[in-house]
Amino acid sequence: MIQKLGTKLQVLIEQEGEDKQKKVNFQNVIDNPPEAEVVRLGEIMAELSKAGSSFDSVIMTVQSRITKDLNEGAE
Repeated sequence: MIQKLGTKLQVLIEQEGEDKQKKVNFQNVIDNPPEAEVVRLGEIMAELSKAGSSFDSVIMTVQSRITKDLNEGAE
């Protein structure tokens, strides 16, 4: 049995003068968010970050749990 657990987004933002990217996480995102809206979210987060920041990318993670069906094989 497959049980959907949720969708998560991680926005990656380049920061001027920093070696590491800033990561902003969002939990419990709607299923199959439109690509254009996900990109716009990344752009907004970069705009809200410190001066010299720019949007890099978004990592989307869809999690599911797969368990053995207890009724499987019972005849």
